[in-house]
Amino acid sequence: MEQILPWVLIVAPWFLLLPLDSIRVRRFMSVAFLIVVITTITHQLAEIYNWWTVTSDFPFLTNVSTFAYGLLPVVTILMFYFTYPNIWLFFGVNIVFDAFQAFVISPFVFERFGLYRMEEMSNFGLFILIIILVPVIYFYQRWYDKKLNSDHFS
Repeated sequence: MEQILPWVLIVAPWFLLLPLDSIRVRRFMSVAFLIVVITTITHQLAEIYNWWTVTSDFPFLTNVSTFAYGLLPVVTILMFYFTYPNIWLFFGVNIVFDAFQAFVISPFVFERFGLYRMEEMSNFGLFILIIILVPVIYFYQRWYDKKLNSDHFS
């Protein structure tokens, strides 16, 4: 079970995108890659500051939890797919989902199944960290859309 859950979290979520409109999904791939980069950097900071310890990773993904490359970018795409560009809907849904992730999924799924162990950071701190990223990715997507649209008409 220790190696099954990481593989499930990195591969299975991508199948959730199959029934969706591929053109709309592609529109949000850039922000999904951005969240992967930001999360990878965050995991490196977590190692330095002992926020949490990744206890189950792949040999080639040391100190980065596998959900950062599967579940997280897919959830990001789904959030944008169903709520973007409505800023209030996007932020509202994200706050609810981020609270669920920080206070339920993190302690009762990820920690219980040994993906990581919270150290110096509390679940509330994790929630704040996640919430800080929401405006960053939202305004990145707005900038990306604007740039994409201006390039088509140039």
